[in-house]
Amino acid sequence: MTAEIAILNKTAVALAADSAVTISAGSKEDKIFDTADKLFELSNHNAIGIMIYNNMSFMEAPLPSLIRAFRAQCDEANCVEDAAKGFLEFLHNFGKQAGERVRNDAVGAIISPFVHAVHNRAFARFQNKVMDDEQLEQDPRQLLEGFIDSELNRLDKILKVYDNAEFVGGKSIRFTKPRAEYLRKTIETYLPLSTDDQKDRMLQIVKSALGKAYVSSGKTGIIVAGFGAGDLFPTLVSYEIDGMIWDRLKFIQTNHIDIDRDGHKARVLPFAQKEMVERFLYGLDDGIQQNITTYCRESLPDIRKVMLKHVEFQDEEDRGSLEKKARRAESEFTKGLNKKAFDKIRTESQAEIEDMVEFMPKPEMAKMAEALVNLTSIKRRVSRGMETVGGPIDVAVISQSEGFVWVRRKHYFPAELNGRYFERMKTSVQKGSGVANA
Repeated sequence: MTAEIAILNKTAVALAADSAVTISAGSKEDKIFDTADKLFELSNHNAIGIMIYNNMSFMEAPLPSLIRAFRAQCDEANCVEDAAKGFLEFLHNFGKQAGERVRNDAVGAIISPFVHAVHNRAFARFQNKVMDDEQLEQDPRQLLEGFIDSELNRLDKILKVYDNAEFVGGKSIRFTKPRAEYLRKTIETYLPLSTDDQKDRMLQIVKSALGKAYVSSGKTGIIVAGFGAGDLFPTLVSYEIDGMIWDRLKFIQTNHIDIDRDGHKARVLPFAQKEMVERFLYGLDDGIQQNITTYCRESLPDIRKVMLKHVEFQDEEDRGSLEKKARRAESEFTKGLNKKAFDKIRTESQAEIEDMVEFMPKPEMAKMAEALVNLTSIKRRVSRGMETVGGPIDVAVISQSEGFVWVRRKHYFPAELNGRYFERMKTSVQKGSGVANA
């Protein structure tokens, strides 16, 4: 994982990213390196930067290499969104050139954990039932099939909540016969104990999931921010992509922030691991909010029961009526907590900070972005588990006057020993080559 920050006001954009990257070898071994590059200049013609997080490769190619290739060939963009969509189109065209094995593997990486989770959840429920019930009356095979049906129902219900995803290259996925057969084989591999009817149903669920605005754990986050040729104020757009679904690039737009006089005047946006930054910005994060909600939901019935013990009723109907009203009040309180109270806390806390960010000078924006990434890094260092945020923090500031400027940038080599490298870069800039800002 990672921690990344974007700070925008009317003058500039400050971007900051840590350097930690987790490498998985097999299913059990993980290794963390703290030298990964996640922040780049996107265009040679516009003041636009890009950050990436989570999966650092696309169709078995390193994303940093693809960003450099795009930068070398892209044209001037009138607005940031044009540049961002141009990069998605570039990835789409690159993905279409991949061989059948690579494209199948990309789809398999999305659906395999999805299908395997159904098997694991159903089998775990089956094992618990067998261990708890010493005299199992139901046929074990039918019992397991029932649990698989239950998990398929749960998945089907969850997917109905999602909207349809967006694709580069078309509005939907084409499921040809070979593609359907590949999905079927994958299901047979990861859901072996299901019936043929259950496999057929799982196939329909998988097809639906691939077309929904649902992204797998192997997603890649993309943040593009800066100034287009026609922009007076900065813009930020962000996406999550789930790789190629054969000949379509699947993406979900997660943010579109335009700084202007009438709308957003300043924004501070965290990405990837953002709980510590959210606590700083909003006074709470999703985890704290959930814990408070759970505590209230569990405590309110106890209050109701104590109150009812000290109230005298004429009959059971009178008691039932009051209890019903009390339960309704508990439900309304919990809903109000989530819809009004937490929202008010977040909005007021965010406004206090962003009111200051609106007038913050560029050097202070850079310091703030670096500090917020460092805040998450320190939290991970003193917490249990792996340090998934850490290493040197790269910081860049983007403005109309100076363009894309590095404030802090790591190198894996000593600058004083590589004078010829910087001479080559200087020559590349003078020739207008895209190699310069690699």
